[in-house]
Formats: sequence, C-alpha cells, structure tokens
Amino acid sequence: MRRRAGLAGTVVAVVAVAGLVLYVTAGGATQVRTDHRPRPAPTTTATTVPTPAVTPATVATTTAPPPVVATPVYAPAPAPAPAPAPPSPPRVIAVGTGDPGANIAPAPDFRPSCPPTGFDNAGGCVGAVVAAIDNARAATGVGPMALPANWYSLGPAEQLYVATDLERTARGLAPLSMMATAADGAASQGAANFADASPPAGFPWTRWASNWAGDLGNPLEAVYFWMYDDGPGSSNVSCPAGGGGGCWQHRHQVLGSYACAPCVAGSGWAVTGRGTSTTELFLDTSGSPAADFTWAQEVPYLR
Repeated sequence: MRRRAGLAGTVVAVVAVAGLVLYVTAGGATQVRTDHRPRPAPTTTATTVPTPAVTPATVATTTAPPPVVATPVYAPAPAPAPAPAPPSPPRVIAVGTGDPGANIAPAPDFRPSCPPTGFDNAGGCVGAVVAAIDNARAATGVGPMALPANWYSLGPAEQLYVATDLERTARGLAPLSMMATAADGAASQGAANFADASPPAGFPWTRWASNWAGDLGNPLEAVYFWMYDDGPGSSNVSCPAGGGGGCWQHRHQVLGSYACAPCVAGSGWAVTGRGTSTTELFLDTSGSPAADFTWAQEVPYLR
C-alpha cells in the first residue's frame, strides 16, 4: 500500500481497480481518482543484434574422384600366322626333250621286218620297231614304250596319233587331246599327195606344224625316224650335212610346247602309187572341234 498526500481525511486504504485508484478514507468515503499518468508504453527497444555474417562453413568435403573406368585397352590382334604354302606340285621335268647328240641308228634294224608295200600290223614288224624305240629311249634317258592293250585293233592313222602321244607323255608333255575331224581330213589329203599338210580352211589355230614320211610299212617307223634319226646325215631332206636348218625339226614338232587349250592332231596314212605315205598335223586351236578319236578314249587301254 502506498500513501498519497492531498486527499481530505485519512486514507485508510488505496485500492487499484482496473486503472482506477480508489482512496478509502476513515469515514468510509471513497474517492476515485483517475491516474492520468499513462502507463508507460512498454518500451520496445529494437535492439539490433547484428547478425553475424554467416561465413559459409568450409566443410572439408572430400570430393570423391570420378570413378576410374577401366577402359579396356585392346592390343591389336596378332596377325594370323600365314597359312602354310600348299606343297608344290611335283615338278615335271621334260626328260629327253633335247636333241640326241647324234643320230641313233635303229637297233634292231626293223626295216627288213616291215616291207613298205602297205600297212604292216604284224607282231614281227611292230615288235622290232618297239625294241629299237626302247633302245633309243634308253640312250636319251627315257623309259621303254608300252603299247596300249588295244594297239592291234587301231588303224594306221590312230596308231600314228597314239604313238605320238606316247612319246609326249613319256616326257611329261601334255598329250594332243584328239584327232580333230577337220585336221584328219587335211592330213589324209597330205598323205595322198605324198606331202606335208596345212591346216584346213576355216579351222582356228594359233600355231601349227606338219611332219611327213614315206615308204614305211608301219606308223611306228615314222615316229622312230622323226624322233631318233633326224639329224645331219639322216634321211631328213631338210637337214644339211653340216647341221642347222631343219635338223631335228620333226622331233621338235612331235615334242612341241603347245599351249594345248586345246592342242589337237590330224593324222593321215595312205598307200599311193609312189608308196606308203604318212602325214601328221599338230595344231594349237580353240573351242571344241569335232573329233574322230580322242586321247580320253585311249587312256583306259594304257599300260
């Protein structure tokens, strides 16, 4: 309780009621005074508390390194080992294709066994000529001749063709693949004329040659003289005594290096008023000419 001066009577009590101050005196009077003193407004002191600058905390962030992706390193594949070279085919050496050092006289001498009056296909004539061929072959490094099983059933033109191919194949040369029909006609005409032949008109060729022989009883005799007795001093009229010229030319044509795409023969045999006559054509040609007889037909009979 607070006392205040300036009020009549004795103030017994001071009661503050909701903003009023009641002074109760001893006589029971009540005076009301309004306390005009405004209640001091609450002083709001705006205390500016400086906000400390927020320094971004440096967080020791451990930045994980980017994942290391193991990029595969592809070493260049080793070069494949070169395939082993296929074995080289056996080298075919044409043995015995060179010219003999001199004429090889027939031994045995078959001429008495083969009279030149016609086609002599008897065993005595044929056997004697084959024996002489074998001896001449031996002298030039070539094995003996084996006649095919059907030999005696062949005509003289076919025998001439087969004997020629037997000489070629014995030395690793390609056989003449056939007796071409057109070439046979030309060879037969040459034989009838006692002369060499020329390629028939219209027959394609890139190389050709012709052999002729007369007054012989069997085609094997012609092959013998062309192959083994064709040098200087022989019956080869184109061979000078001193050599050169046409010496061994018949042999060269039997053993010619034809392209054989294909190579064919023309074979002719004739009995004329002048004697027996043998003519053979050799041709490099093309395509598939008509044939009278082929080497493929003869192969099954070879021995």
